[in-house]
Amino acid sequence: MIEAERQALIGKRIMALDYGQRRIGVAVCDEMHILVSTRTVLENGSSVVAELLERLQRERTDVLVIGVPQHHDDRTTPIIQEIMGFIERVRLACPLPVYAVDEAFSTKEARQRMVRSGMKQKQRRAKGVKDQFAAAIILETLLNEVNPTRAWSTMS
Repeated sequence: MIEAERQALIGKRIMALDYGQRRIGVAVCDEMHILVSTRTVLENGSSVVAELLERLQRERTDVLVIGVPQHHDDRTTPIIQEIMGFIERVRLACPLPVYAVDEAFSTKEARQRMVRSGMKQKQRRAKGVKDQFAAAIILETLLNEVNPTRAWSTMS
């Protein structure tokens, strides 16, 4: 994300998505970028874009960011192509700015944070929990880039 895009996010309510073939993790932050909150996952199916648009409106979202795993050698994989196709469908349907952001290792970090927080294995295995945490990590990482003095964890 370039500096001008980062500056454009200041004071905006942002929603982040962690795309998955079955479920899409969702997290939002407030306009002050103080609190990152997870939301119920979206089931990835034929109506996912319509459901996303409804959710964006209900959450009073200003900007949408969608995680894309970037490889150090810039190679493209089938899942990256699938995510980019999803982003294009969303951009065509959505009046809000939609950004693709690097989400490399967000799922791994989500697992680690769940373990460190003391979450029981049964809770960690519940459908969508890992996806929600990964979306929150994507958003938290972005917010720390936008405001480097913010660098703390605020997930709820």
